[in-house]
Amino acid sequence: MYVLGKSTERLMFAECAVATVGDMTFQSAPDAFLSALLTRDFGRFAECLAPAAQARMLLPRGPEVRSGPEEIARRFEGWFARTSDFVVLDSHLVQVGPRNRLSWRFRLSRDGLSHEVIEQVAFVSVGPEGISEIDLLCSGFHQEADAVASCPVDAATSHSPR
Repeated sequence: MYVLGKSTERLMFAECAVATVGDMTFQSAPDAFLSALLTRDFGRFAECLAPAAQARMLLPRGPEVRSGPEEIARRFEGWFARTSDFVVLDSHLVQVGPRNRLSWRFRLSRDGLSHEVIEQVAFVSVGPEGISEIDLLCSGFHQEADAVASCPVDAATSHSPR
């Protein structure tokens, strides 16, 4: 069970820019969310979410919806908490209009023997109490040998519809 902070603590995460007060640094909710995920700190992850947060996730097996900070955090924890050889390969955070686009790619082992790669992209909305909406697309877990490396698309080789 996660113990969520008071509303005023969640409000500090909803600030749009990093601000420093005395010796304390406050992160935006999307920054704190991504930081907590990358360090697998699921208690802090839950604190970034508004009490009525909704996560709509498109997973390889189909769509899934989770509600509330605890339920959403437990879902992410189920994917990543018990893995070994956890390596962050890439992560990004970009503001897109009123939303934030977050992405991350991890290499990990769920069985302690083989390595898998997973990538997820999420668009999040932030309200006064933290992240209120998450729309996530998941690649699924893929054996590292089968994973295709990302590469830039060359305009000369791109295909346009006919």
